[in-house]
Amino acid sequence: MLAGHVPSFGDELHVLVPPYSTYLRTVRLLAADAAVRGGLDCEEAEDFRLAVDELCQAAMRSTDHALLVSMESSPGRVVARGTARARDGYMMELSDLSATIVDALSDHYEFELKGSDLTFVVQRWRAFVMQ
Repeated sequence: MLAGHVPSFGDELHVLVPPYSTYLRTVRLLAADAAVRGGLDCEEAEDFRLAVDELCQAAMRSTDHALLVSMESSPGRVVARGTARARDGYMMELSDLSATIVDALSDHYEFELKGSDLTFVVQRWRAFVMQ
């Protein structure tokens, strides 16, 4: 790799976030950057950023542990994944309003409990305009 060269596609970033909403600003910035690196336009990047924010907020309400958030960019696509250990005895759920928002802003998402871990995945693809 050339010195000073920053790859624009195939990027991955992983960040461990404390389960407090004050750290959502960092996750939102990372999501927006990952979306732009994937070639999404400004509106698509904003949609992705907001979808990631909604899922992270829901996850943070369901855990006392740090949330591992991963962003992956590739040409025309961006994916965010999150995982954290679920709070014992706590029923994890995504509110109807949050589910509606995430569904409208993403191309695919999952939010579920796998064993003792809560997980989410959200994807957004670049829209192709026919000319």
